[in-house]
Amino acid sequence: MKEKLIIELNKKYIHHGDYVLKVRDLFSRKQENLSKQDDKFFSKYWQVYAWSAIIGFVNNKRIEGASLPHTSSFEFLRISNGSEIIANGLMLMAIGKIEAKTSDDILDSRKILTIISEYAEGGAKHILELRQTPGFEHKFNYADDYFFEIVDRAKV
Repeated sequence: MKEKLIIELNKKYIHHGDYVLKVRDLFSRKQENLSKQDDKFFSKYWQVYAWSAIIGFVNNKRIEGASLPHTSSFEFLRISNGSEIIANGLMLMAIGKIEAKTSDDILDSRKILTIISEYAEGGAKHILELRQTPGFEHKFNYADDYFFEIVDRAKV
């Protein structure tokens, strides 16, 4: 059952909205410029998407029914290939948020990906709002900011 779900998820494209796109453009270098040295923390678009989703899940920042017009950026397989642990974590967090009566509802791959994307949108919006807070305008411009965000989460 697990393998079938993962195969289904990996075949599908990620749908995301404008908040994820804005955060992606702020914190990820263009994928074709991997050798270029710059100040962007992430080198792959899927990493920013996954990070935004994790921030959304951790802070309970889901935007239900979010507009997800960007539908052809990458398949979930790219996340699985990049980090199976992150892909499985996102899948499990989304399944944990599904309110369903049958296992078919719980194992609907598009529903799982939509939930992940709704949390990614919420997480991205949270990140953008945080950067609008006085004193935090440059939050996540430096690698240490990511470390401190994780440490702050661990204190809770």
